[in-house]
Amino acid sequence: MIALIAYLMRSYTRSQRYFASLSGIVIAVLVLYSYKPNPIMNSYAATAVILFIGCAAMGLSFLNHEQAVQRQVVIVHLRSARIYNIGGILSLTLLALLLDVMIVVYPMITGRFPEPVGIYRFLLALIGHGLLGLLGISISLFLQSSWVAKRSHAVGLMLASIILSIGGTQISSLLEGPLIPLRFLLPPVAPVMNALMNGDTLSTSGVLTSFAHVSLYIVLLIGIYVFKSGTKDYSRI
Repeated sequence: MIALIAYLMRSYTRSQRYFASLSGIVIAVLVLYSYKPNPIMNSYAATAVILFIGCAAMGLSFLNHEQAVQRQVVIVHLRSARIYNIGGILSLTLLALLLDVMIVVYPMITGRFPEPVGIYRFLLALIGHGLLGLLGISISLFLQSSWVAKRSHAVGLMLASIILSIGGTQISSLLEGPLIPLRFLLPPVAPVMNALMNGDTLSTSGVLTSFAHVSLYIVLLIGIYVFKSGTKDYSRI
């Protein structure tokens, strides 16, 4: 698996498809912190959303960077499409966690906050960013070219998912009566944003509930993807 991850990382960096999503994340974070001081948890909530959007875009570019023939050769060599796809998920997870650490640590070492962050808020930010990064990746799994053939459709679906995710609280309030179950289908970005913005006042159980919600959502998406990917015929893609 380590060899597969190394291969996928090397292939992705050589393709240079990472540039747009990575530069977008970096520019957005730098603009946010261009003025100081910044409120700690509100800033972290904003950068967590930036990471969510960036990881969704990065996931799509990563999953589409290989040529179909090249992907088929690797799958034949591995003798398992599921192993190949798990390797891709793990590669994206490593990239997301690296960005997570960099985004959380950057304002601390550059003095962008008016007071020390503290261990609790640091861990809260680290976990919140990581979860939203993984959520963005999880959504992108179902929008790659082997699932959605037309790139324009994939981009449109991604933008719609991002809008529904960020506006989850307002949209949920509009879903009443028989539509209430649809609330559980909305990507849970809003609960994590709320946990980060109000981390100083929310109870520990409230924060953990928000994090458990998004964790379960991520596990379900990845589980469905891994299961379905094993049944796809990649020779026809």
